[in-house]
Amino acid sequence: MMNDYVCAIGGVNIDISGTPSSILNPNDSNPGKVTTSMGGVARNIAENLSRIGVNVEFISVFGDDHYAKEIESNCKKLNISTQFSKKIANGGTSIYLCINDEHGEMQLAISDMDIYKHLTPEFLGKRLEVINSSKACILDTNIPKETLEYLVSNVKVPIFVDTVSVKKTEKLKNCLYNIYALKPNIREAEILSDIIIKDGDDLAQAANIIINKGVKRLFISLGADGVYYTDGENEGILPSITDEIINTTGAGDSFLAGTIWAYLKNFDVEGCAKAGLSASYICVKSYKTVSEDMSEENILKLIESKWR
Repeated sequence: MMNDYVCAIGGVNIDISGTPSSILNPNDSNPGKVTTSMGGVARNIAENLSRIGVNVEFISVFGDDHYAKEIESNCKKLNISTQFSKKIANGGTSIYLCINDEHGEMQLAISDMDIYKHLTPEFLGKRLEVINSSKACILDTNIPKETLEYLVSNVKVPIFVDTVSVKKTEKLKNCLYNIYALKPNIREAEILSDIIIKDGDDLAQAANIIINKGVKRLFISLGADGVYYTDGENEGILPSITDEIINTTGAGDSFLAGTIWAYLKNFDVEGCAKAGLSASYICVKSYKTVSEDMSEENILKLIESKWR
Protein backbone atom coordinates (compact mmCIF):
# COMPACT_ATOMS: atom_id res chain seq x y z
CA MET A 1 0.00 0.00 0.00
CA MET A 2 1.28 3.44 -0.90
CA ASN A 3 1.50 5.79 2.06
CA ASP A 4 0.08 8.81 0.24
CA TYR A 5 -3.06 8.90 2.40
CA VAL A 6 -4.42 9.94 5.76
CA CYS A 7 -6.49 7.85 8.19
CA ALA A 8 -9.74 9.20 9.62
CA ILE A 9 -11.04 7.27 12.62
CA GLY A 10 -14.33 7.83 14.41
CA GLY A 11 -17.95 8.70 13.82
CA VAL A 12 -20.11 7.93 10.84
CA ASN A 13 -23.85 8.48 10.92
CA ILE A 14 -26.92 9.71 9.14
CA ASP A 15 -27.55 13.43 9.70
CA ILE A 16 -31.16 14.62 9.73
CA SER A 17 -31.36 18.42 9.93
CA GLY A 18 -34.38 20.72 10.15
CA THR A 19 -34.27 24.49 9.59
CA PRO A 20 -37.46 26.61 10.00
CA SER A 21 -38.48 29.18 7.39
CA SER A 22 -39.00 31.85 10.08
CA ILE A 23 -38.45 32.25 13.84
CA LEU A 24 -38.32 28.85 15.56
CA ASN A 25 -41.36 28.23 17.77
CA PRO A 26 -40.75 25.62 20.50
CA ASN A 27 -43.46 23.04 21.21
CA ASP A 28 -44.97 23.55 17.77
CA SER A 29 -44.72 22.34 14.20
CA ASN A 30 -42.49 24.69 12.23
CA PRO A 31 -42.64 25.00 8.42
CA GLY A 32 -39.16 24.75 6.98
CA LYS A 33 -36.63 22.56 5.20
CA VAL A 34 -35.56 19.06 6.30
CA THR A 35 -32.47 17.48 4.80
CA THR A 36 -30.91 14.04 5.21
CA SER A 37 -27.21 13.56 4.57
CA MET A 38 -24.23 11.45 5.49
CA GLY A 39 -22.62 12.57 8.73
CA GLY A 40 -20.34 11.72 11.60
CA VAL A 41 -17.43 13.99 12.47
CA ALA A 42 -14.64 11.74 11.20
CA ARG A 43 -16.67 10.84 8.10
CA ASN A 44 -17.38 14.51 7.42
CA ILE A 45 -13.69 15.33 7.70
CA ALA A 46 -12.92 12.39 5.39
CA GLU A 47 -15.38 13.66 2.77
CA ASN A 48 -14.03 17.20 2.97
CA LEU A 49 -10.48 15.92 2.54
CA SER A 50 -11.46 13.71 -0.37
CA ARG A 51 -13.16 16.63 -2.11
CA ILE A 52 -10.00 18.70 -1.55
CA GLY A 53 -7.96 15.95 -3.18
CA VAL A 54 -6.54 14.01 -0.22
CA ASN A 55 -6.65 10.18 -0.23
CA VAL A 56 -8.44 8.86 2.86
CA GLU A 57 -8.66 5.53 4.65
CA PHE A 58 -11.79 5.82 6.77
CA ILE A 59 -11.97 3.47 9.77
CA SER A 60 -15.20 3.11 11.71
CA VAL A 61 -18.07 0.75 12.52
CA PHE A 62 -21.36 0.57 10.62
CA GLY A 63 -24.65 -1.00 11.57
CA ASP A 64 -26.19 -3.99 9.82
CA ASP A 65 -28.88 -1.92 8.09
CA HIS A 66 -29.79 -0.02 4.93
CA TYR A 67 -28.10 3.13 6.24
CA ALA A 68 -24.76 1.29 6.26
CA LYS A 69 -25.23 0.31 2.63
CA GLU A 70 -25.96 3.94 1.76
CA ILE A 71 -22.84 5.12 3.61
CA GLU A 72 -20.60 2.51 1.98
CA SER A 73 -21.97 3.36 -1.45
CA ASN A 74 -21.49 7.08 -0.80
CA CYS A 75 -17.91 6.59 0.41
CA LYS A 76 -17.13 4.58 -2.72
CA LYS A 77 -18.58 7.35 -4.88
CA LEU A 78 -16.42 9.90 -3.05
CA ASN A 79 -13.30 7.74 -3.40
CA ILE A 80 -13.06 7.20 0.37
CA SER A 81 -11.75 3.75 1.27
CA THR A 82 -13.68 1.84 3.96
CA GLN A 83 -11.77 -1.43 3.63
CA PHE A 84 -10.62 -1.32 7.26
CA SER A 85 -14.03 -0.46 8.70
CA LYS A 86 -16.38 -3.11 10.09
CA LYS A 87 -20.08 -3.88 9.90
CA ILE A 88 -21.51 -4.88 13.29
CA ALA A 89 -24.03 -7.74 13.09
CA ASN A 90 -27.46 -6.68 14.40
CA GLY A 91 -26.05 -3.21 15.04
CA GLY A 92 -27.74 0.07 14.18
CA THR A 93 -25.87 2.75 12.25
CA SER A 94 -25.45 5.95 14.23
CA ILE A 95 -28.06 8.70 13.69
CA TYR A 96 -27.70 12.43 14.48
CA LEU A 97 -30.89 14.52 14.54
CA CYS A 98 -30.69 18.31 14.88
CA ILE A 99 -33.08 21.27 14.83
CA ASN A 100 -31.69 24.65 13.76
CA ASP A 101 -33.05 28.15 14.20
CA GLU A 102 -34.00 30.32 11.23
CA HIS A 103 -30.34 31.37 10.88
CA GLY A 104 -29.11 27.79 10.56
CA GLU A 105 -27.66 27.67 14.09
CA MET A 106 -28.21 24.36 15.89
CA GLN A 107 -30.66 24.68 18.81
CA LEU A 108 -31.23 21.06 19.79
CA ALA A 109 -29.80 17.70 18.79
CA ILE A 110 -30.19 14.03 19.68
CA SER A 111 -27.46 11.53 18.87
CA ASP A 112 -27.95 7.75 18.80
CA MET A 113 -24.33 6.56 18.80
CA ASP A 114 -24.17 3.41 20.93
CA ILE A 115 -22.46 1.51 18.13
CA TYR A 116 -19.15 3.32 18.75
CA LYS A 117 -18.50 1.09 21.76
CA HIS A 118 -17.20 -1.37 19.15
CA LEU A 119 -14.29 0.97 18.34
CA THR A 120 -12.09 -0.84 20.85
CA PRO A 121 -8.29 -0.85 21.32
CA GLU A 122 -8.30 -4.45 20.05
CA PHE A 123 -10.22 -3.47 16.89
CA LEU A 124 -7.85 -0.59 16.10
CA GLY A 125 -4.75 -2.44 17.24
CA LYS A 126 -5.21 -4.76 14.27
CA ARG A 127 -5.17 -1.68 12.02
CA LEU A 128 -2.21 0.06 13.64
CA GLU A 129 0.19 -0.71 10.79
CA VAL A 130 -2.17 0.94 8.31
CA ILE A 131 -2.55 3.97 10.58
CA ASN A 132 1.19 4.36 11.15
CA SER A 133 1.89 4.12 7.42
CA SER A 134 -0.26 7.17 6.73
CA LYS A 135 0.72 10.85 6.59
CA ALA A 136 -1.64 11.84 9.40
CA CYS A 137 -4.26 10.34 11.69
CA ILE A 138 -7.54 12.15 12.33
CA LEU A 139 -9.55 11.24 15.43
CA ASP A 140 -12.86 12.42 16.84
CA THR A 141 -14.05 11.95 20.41
CA ASN A 142 -16.90 9.65 19.45
CA ILE A 143 -14.19 7.04 20.04
CA PRO A 144 -14.31 5.53 23.57
CA LYS A 145 -11.93 7.07 26.11
CA GLU A 146 -9.76 3.98 26.52
CA THR A 147 -9.43 3.68 22.75
CA LEU A 148 -8.41 7.33 22.38
CA GLU A 149 -5.76 6.80 25.03
CA TYR A 150 -4.55 3.66 23.26
CA LEU A 151 -4.26 5.46 19.92
CA VAL A 152 -2.47 8.49 21.38
CA SER A 153 0.03 6.09 22.98
CA ASN A 154 0.61 4.01 19.85
CA VAL A 155 0.13 6.17 16.77
CA LYS A 156 3.45 7.44 15.39
CA VAL A 157 2.19 9.88 12.73
CA PRO A 158 0.81 13.40 13.48
CA ILE A 159 -2.59 13.17 15.21
CA PHE A 160 -5.32 15.72 14.51
CA VAL A 161 -8.29 15.71 16.90
CA ASP A 162 -11.78 17.16 16.70
CA THR A 163 -13.19 17.57 20.21
CA VAL A 164 -16.84 17.17 18.96
CA SER A 165 -18.62 18.35 22.14
CA VAL A 166 -18.09 19.67 25.65
CA LYS A 167 -18.91 16.34 27.29
CA LYS A 168 -16.76 14.25 24.95
CA THR A 169 -13.80 16.61 25.37
CA GLU A 170 -13.36 15.19 28.89
CA LYS A 171 -11.96 12.04 27.27
CA LEU A 172 -8.88 13.99 26.12
CA LYS A 173 -7.74 15.41 29.46
CA ASN A 174 -5.12 12.71 30.02
CA CYS A 175 -3.92 12.24 26.44
CA LEU A 176 -2.86 15.60 25.02
CA TYR A 177 0.84 14.70 25.07
CA ASN A 178 0.96 13.17 21.58
CA ILE A 179 -1.63 15.28 19.73
CA TYR A 180 -0.26 17.37 16.89
CA ALA A 181 -3.29 19.59 16.29
CA LEU A 182 -6.48 20.22 18.25
CA LYS A 183 -9.63 22.23 17.48
CA PRO A 184 -11.73 23.00 20.58
CA ASN A 185 -14.19 25.82 21.14
CA ILE A 186 -13.95 28.18 24.14
CA ARG A 187 -15.85 25.88 26.52
CA GLU A 188 -13.86 22.84 25.47
CA ALA A 189 -10.59 24.76 25.88
CA GLU A 190 -11.70 25.63 29.41
CA ILE A 191 -12.12 21.94 30.19
CA LEU A 192 -8.69 21.02 28.81
CA SER A 193 -6.89 23.89 30.57
CA ASP A 194 -8.93 24.21 33.78
CA ILE A 195 -9.07 27.95 33.07
CA ILE A 196 -12.27 30.03 32.86
CA ILE A 197 -11.90 32.13 29.72
CA LYS A 198 -13.39 35.60 30.16
CA ASP A 199 -11.05 37.72 28.04
CA GLY A 200 -8.06 37.65 25.72
CA ASP A 201 -5.55 37.15 28.53
CA ASP A 202 -7.46 34.12 29.79
CA LEU A 203 -7.60 32.77 26.24
CA ALA A 204 -3.83 33.04 25.82
CA GLN A 205 -3.23 31.48 29.25
CA ALA A 206 -5.54 28.55 28.52
CA ALA A 207 -3.91 28.01 25.13
CA ASN A 208 -0.45 28.06 26.72
CA ILE A 209 -1.49 25.37 29.21
CA ILE A 210 -2.82 23.14 26.42
CA ILE A 211 0.33 23.67 24.33
CA ASN A 212 2.51 22.84 27.35
CA LYS A 213 0.64 19.54 27.70
CA GLY A 214 2.03 18.53 24.31
CA VAL A 215 -0.29 19.87 21.60
CA LYS A 216 1.81 21.30 18.75
CA ARG A 217 -0.86 23.39 16.99
CA LEU A 218 -4.01 24.69 18.62
CA PHE A 219 -7.02 26.26 16.93
CA ILE A 220 -9.65 27.56 19.38
CA SER A 221 -12.95 28.37 17.69
CA LEU A 222 -14.39 31.74 18.70
CA GLY A 223 -17.64 31.12 16.84
CA ALA A 224 -18.72 34.14 14.83
CA ASP A 225 -15.58 35.98 16.02
CA GLY A 226 -13.24 33.64 14.15
CA VAL A 227 -10.41 31.50 15.47
CA TYR A 228 -7.46 31.86 17.84
CA TYR A 229 -4.39 29.95 16.68
CA THR A 230 -1.03 29.19 18.28
CA ASP A 231 1.89 26.80 17.97
CA GLY A 232 3.54 28.02 21.16
CA GLU A 233 5.62 30.62 19.29
CA ASN A 234 3.25 32.23 16.80
CA GLU A 235 -0.26 33.21 17.79
CA GLY A 236 -3.11 35.39 16.60
CA ILE A 237 -6.82 35.75 15.96
CA LEU A 238 -8.32 35.59 12.49
CA PRO A 239 -11.91 36.78 11.91
CA SER A 240 -14.51 34.58 10.28
CA ILE A 241 -15.37 35.33 6.68
CA THR A 242 -18.74 37.02 7.15
CA ASP A 243 -21.58 36.49 4.71
CA GLU A 244 -24.97 34.81 4.64
CA ILE A 245 -25.00 31.61 6.70
CA ILE A 246 -27.29 28.84 5.52
CA ASN A 247 -26.32 26.01 7.87
CA THR A 248 -23.52 25.78 10.44
CA THR A 249 -23.69 21.99 10.88
CA GLY A 250 -20.35 20.56 9.79
CA ALA A 251 -18.51 23.89 9.79
CA GLY A 252 -16.05 22.71 12.44
CA ASP A 253 -15.41 19.47 10.55
CA SER A 254 -14.65 21.48 7.42
CA PHE A 255 -12.33 23.75 9.39
CA LEU A 256 -10.23 20.83 10.65
CA ALA A 257 -10.12 19.30 7.15
CA GLY A 258 -8.80 22.61 5.84
CA THR A 259 -6.05 22.69 8.44
CA ILE A 260 -5.05 19.09 7.64
CA TRP A 261 -4.87 19.84 3.92
CA ALA A 262 -2.76 22.92 4.69
CA TYR A 263 -0.47 20.89 6.98
CA LEU A 264 0.10 18.40 4.15
CA LYS A 265 1.04 21.41 1.97
CA ASN A 266 3.54 22.55 4.63
CA PHE A 267 1.61 25.69 5.63
CA ASP A 268 2.57 27.34 8.92
CA VAL A 269 0.07 27.56 11.80
CA GLU A 270 -1.40 30.86 10.55
CA GLY A 271 -1.74 29.47 7.04
CA CYS A 272 -3.50 26.41 8.43
CA ALA A 273 -5.95 28.66 10.29
CA LYS A 274 -6.67 30.60 7.08
CA ALA A 275 -7.26 27.37 5.20
CA GLY A 276 -9.55 26.14 7.97
CA LEU A 277 -11.63 29.32 7.96
CA SER A 278 -11.86 29.20 4.17
CA ALA A 279 -13.10 25.61 4.24
CA SER A 280 -15.56 26.48 7.00
CA TYR A 281 -16.91 29.39 4.94
CA ILE A 282 -17.52 27.10 1.97
CA CYS A 283 -19.41 24.74 4.30
CA VAL A 284 -21.83 27.26 5.85
CA LYS A 285 -22.95 28.40 2.40
CA SER A 286 -24.55 24.99 1.83
CA TYR A 287 -27.58 23.20 3.27
CA LYS A 288 -25.48 20.04 3.38
CA THR A 289 -23.11 19.02 6.16
CA VAL A 290 -20.32 18.86 3.57
CA SER A 291 -20.53 21.31 0.70
CA GLU A 292 -20.26 20.03 -2.86
CA ASP A 293 -18.26 23.21 -3.53
CA MET A 294 -15.45 22.05 -1.26
CA SER A 295 -12.26 21.89 -3.31
CA GLU A 296 -8.59 22.80 -3.21
CA GLU A 297 -9.21 25.42 -5.90
CA ASN A 298 -11.96 27.15 -3.91
CA ILE A 299 -9.93 27.13 -0.69
CA LEU A 300 -6.93 28.65 -2.46
CA LYS A 301 -9.13 31.33 -4.05
CA LEU A 302 -10.51 32.34 -0.64
CA ILE A 303 -7.07 32.42 0.97
CA GLU A 304 -5.87 34.66 -1.84
CA SER A 305 -8.90 36.98 -1.82
CA LYS A 306 -9.38 37.31 1.95
CA TRP A 307 -5.78 37.32 3.23
CA ARG A 308 -3.38 38.77 0.70
